[in-house]
Amino acid sequence: MISNLYSDRNKPKSVDEVVIFDELPRKLRVQFYFILKDILYDYDPHYAKIHELLCRKYGKLSLSSRYALGDYDKEALEEALTKPNYNFNLIFDMVELAIRYQIDQMLKDGYEEEEINEFIEEVQKSINTCFKESSMGYEIVNCQIIRKDSEITFTEIIEPTINLTYNDLFENVNVDFVDAIKEYQNGDNKNCIVKLLRAFESTLKIICDKKGWEYNETDRCSKLINICFDNEIVPQEMKSEFTSLNSLLQSGILPVRNNFGGHGDGGEEKVVEDYLARYAINITGSCILFVIEASGL
Repeated sequence: MISNLYSDRNKPKSVDEVVIFDELPRKLRVQFYFILKDILYDYDPHYAKIHELLCRKYGKLSLSSRYALGDYDKEALEEALTKPNYNFNLIFDMVELAIRYQIDQMLKDGYEEEEINEFIEEVQKSINTCFKESSMGYEIVNCQIIRKDSEITFTEIIEPTINLTYNDLFENVNVDFVDAIKEYQNGDNKNCIVKLLRAFESTLKIICDKKGWEYNETDRCSKLINICFDNEIVPQEMKSEFTSLNSLLQSGILPVRNNFGGHGDGGEEKVVEDYLARYAINITGSCILFVIEASGL
């Protein structure tokens, strides 16, 4: 069957296609193996302790079909990470245990608190980078792996935005918003911001088209927002309560795009940090949700 054609790449996507929760790609599991090697080095006692603890917890004599407990423990953990019928929870437990054992070893070896904190920061950055690249809905915080859908920004903004635009009417909005998230996951924050603005502009134009409100094809967000408000996207009797809403919509994604995503850098390259891209995703999702729901479409 032919796959990954233009029509496949540019169709609306549901939230399950954007953020992965229920599987661990083999690439990610292999990356975890190398992270474990970086954490534990070749210190065999740690591999043995982790292997035994996981066997006790999951009621197994060994995590390997080839090696007994206490014999080639490092290879047994590698097999558990990379085999097709892997245990999702066991792998996350393995990663957390490796970090804990290394922290305990550093304490025993007399490392300073600052050095231990640097180790934690570095290893968590590596793990979160792998999560991000694989579109996983997880992150590690304070040496614990958590589902990101526990964050209000995901459950109240990102997921509803993807779901609300998962239809023929807002197909282009869905594609651009999801592509923006993908750009963020791939580390291209500038393109993320550009596509977010495009998603919001598309939303406003679709609303204007469906409502019969005139606009020029070259009109940008600020003009389109004014057209929506001039045509009472918010009921007349509520306008006094929303006097600053127009300004709020225009002061969210637009300044971020204008300063970082839309214009040339000149002689100095502008770096768009992750926190700024996350803010842009959240504020754009909120704006898209508001105008679609306010329009009644």
